[in-house]
Amino acid sequence: MSRFPIALLLLGLVLSGVAGVLNQVLWQRALRIFLGGSETLSAMVVVVVFLGGLGAGAALAGRRAGALARPLRALALVELGLALSNLLVAGLLSLDLTSSVYAAQRFAVGAGLPLRAVYAVAAAALLAVPTLLMGATVPLAGAAAQRQLGARGDALVPALFVVNTAGAAVGAWSASAVLLPAIGQRASLLVALVGNVFAALVFAVAARGRGPAPPLPAAAPVPSPGGLRPAEWAGAALGFLSLCFEVLLLRALTLAYEPQPSTFAVSLAAYLVVWSLGVSLAGAVRPQRGPVAFATAALLLGVAPAHAALRAAGDTAPWLGAALLSAPCLGFGLLYGALARAAAADWGRDLGRFSAANTLGSCAGVVFFTLVGFEAPLVHGLGFLAAGVAAVGLALTRARPAAPALGALAAAVLGLGLATPTTTNDAGEVAWWGRDGVVELTPDGQVFIDGLWHTRLSRGGDHIGEPYAWLMAAAAVLGLDGRPLRRALVIGAGIGVSSVTLAGVEGVQVDGYEINRTLLRLLRAHPVGTLHSLDAPGVRWIWGDARTGLALDESRYDLILSAPLHLRAAGSSLLLSDEYLALAKSRLNPGGVLAVYANEGVEAQSLLVQRTLAEHFAHRVTWSDGLVTVASDAPFTLTEDRLRARMEAGDRFAEELWAFEVALRAEGGGGVWSLYEGAARAGLVADRPITDDHPLLEHPARAATTVQAVPLTTVRAAPR
Repeated sequence: MSRFPIALLLLGLVLSGVAGVLNQVLWQRALRIFLGGSETLSAMVVVVVFLGGLGAGAALAGRRAGALARPLRALALVELGLALSNLLVAGLLSLDLTSSVYAAQRFAVGAGLPLRAVYAVAAAALLAVPTLLMGATVPLAGAAAQRQLGARGDALVPALFVVNTAGAAVGAWSASAVLLPAIGQRASLLVALVGNVFAALVFAVAARGRGPAPPLPAAAPVPSPGGLRPAEWAGAALGFLSLCFEVLLLRALTLAYEPQPSTFAVSLAAYLVVWSLGVSLAGAVRPQRGPVAFATAALLLGVAPAHAALRAAGDTAPWLGAALLSAPCLGFGLLYGALARAAAADWGRDLGRFSAANTLGSCAGVVFFTLVGFEAPLVHGLGFLAAGVAAVGLALTRARPAAPALGALAAAVLGLGLATPTTTNDAGEVAWWGRDGVVELTPDGQVFIDGLWHTRLSRGGDHIGEPYAWLMAAAAVLGLDGRPLRRALVIGAGIGVSSVTLAGVEGVQVDGYEINRTLLRLLRAHPVGTLHSLDAPGVRWIWGDARTGLALDESRYDLILSAPLHLRAAGSSLLLSDEYLALAKSRLNPGGVLAVYANEGVEAQSLLVQRTLAEHFAHRVTWSDGLVTVASDAPFTLTEDRLRARMEAGDRFAEELWAFEVALRAEGGGGVWSLYEGAARAGLVADRPITDDHPLLEHPARAATTVQAVPLTTVRAAPR
């Protein structure tokens, strides 16, 4: 066996891994934008389609690998195929298919098709070919190493996975934390394309001068109950448990470090790095699989106290926290590497079968934990996984009859968590756990969603003016300057403060989109503190993705409130982008107003919001140090006299204005009028708008160093 061709093969797998996860992150984000499936279940559908394609690709490649005379050449062609796929996706993203996509979705819904089925079909149509090609990579590499390059012994088998996964870790970090904020989605796809091309070149160089690979001697058939061999059954179970842990790890890190894009990048990269370390150890030694499984179970039980310590510390580096909480991945990697070695005789065939079984289990893990596991508190989810891994350990030893007992224990632990999905800690903080997120309530009424502060419960009317939810609604109503308000829409209804405030205007009907159904538990538990918003007269709750709702429901409104949870949160740009604002404006009646939460963190974020609003609306005014911006194509003529007149209107909204006026003056302030700033300040905006392609808004550090303030006159004079 020559080392140089093997080194080239491993280098090609590194490049393929980098490009592969870049593709994964970017394709999934592209589908989220195109299909509008931001809520948890729709996102899950796309992930399962992606993983299913990888598994099918591995299975097909495994069946064909033994018949290929030149698997290295096939590897090069696979990478070129992925490069062409990326070119196609980048080309599709450059087209304005918005109207066509929305029209197709409206037709499907009108025909009675479930929207998530539409997501699945569309995702499969786009991802079928590239995911099949990606899944074929490792089985083809195994066949090339064994049959074309003369590798002997099974110690090299884990290395094939290690280098590919190490590249994937680089791709995971680069996609979310570096490339997207720096150059945007389409340009990042071209970077992945270059990675695929270089991988193809490396594989082609490794194949130079290599003749056809000789076939391996036919192996005796191995009994395989249900179509899977014992190692493959174990690999499927391991895939199920390890992907359950991956999605749980992301939730744990989100609660500790907020749901920012960098949190996702750190979570996925840490998982892959620690897992690949475990696989590499399996290549150096032959671990005893039972003891490794029991040690992994113990590490899983240690994640909950480690997570609590990280949250209590509050200022730890995300990488440190990710490395600490990812410790069980070392065991998952060791077990994976050991099972892969045990499964591999004909490397191309057997690694294809093993990868397919593992990926099939991974699909089941994503579905199960999204639908079921997320409904239980963190400690119960970890207990379930620990008992499950220990059961796999028993199944891999002579104590197999005891494995079902541990499996039953795992089910009991998770069942207990599902029966008690609400937890209270020693500080009196209550947490509701659900598939759409974690909602936490402090003893003084502060509400947090996935670790980010959202609002606070009302205590006898003190929600008026503070927090910002009331002020956003008040600023929007006053922005209408006396024009009729008959129908209003709140995007990001939260606990309902904005919706109930708007419903205080006589004769108005309010629709409120809220994507996080876990909030239902808070609303039901605290009807007084949430202003009885669930059953407030004139308020209609719509549970789902607002962008999809706006696209499919062509209702018109006089007023729209749009409030992402925080500008730095992952996904916030999807509710402030140029494309989204065009959609929102199309749902406004003539002279209608749009109010947005517009000021957070660095100045560049506010400038980005102002620039994007200016692309669509002729007039903008701000309130309370830029916290709220109200935009319209009708001019704003609010004066102090008009404000006073509105306070005399006699409806509940007027009463709340007076209450806020009194509270501000009691604190020595200048009243409600003192918060009104008029035309958006200084006429300065960012040198670019927020777009779906370039989510710079969500990366304040990058925005601060790249966004330049320019005069408003640089924006087109005639808004769309």
